Amino acid sequence: MVEIALTCANATLNVDAEGAFHLRWAPGSAVSAADADAVVAAVEAATGASLQPMLVEIVDVCMSPGARETLSWNRFASAVALVGASSVDRVIAAALLREQDCPHAYFTAVDDARKWLSQLPVPPELEGSAA
Repeated sequence: MVEIALTCANATLNVDAEGAFHLRWAPGSAVSAADADAVVAAVEAATGASLQPMLVEIVDVCMSPGARETLSWNRFASAVALVGASSVDRVIAAALLREQDCPHAYFTAVDDARKWLSQLPVPPELEGSAA
């Protein structure tokens, strides 16, 4: 697993051996538009023009309208698996996934989200690039 540096302090971003991103927002944190911009910039810098799958943990976070807009409207992942633990997390996930035109789903367990991502077809631009 490779860690990617972020300019925001309330999240961690890693890339696993299969090339999937794992974004974990710190539980209890408030995610601002600047935080979301930092994540999008880091992912785009790491991938260039290609899109990779992403697992996002949103347990007990509060997303500002600007953060929701940034994360909903920017296409920076080939598929998105959101993981939460409560009804509020599910509502946040629904808001984030509403505008996504890529495969997306909500889960309550990280292992289930990883399994789902691993079963998706590899986007053509990533074929042959897995480690």
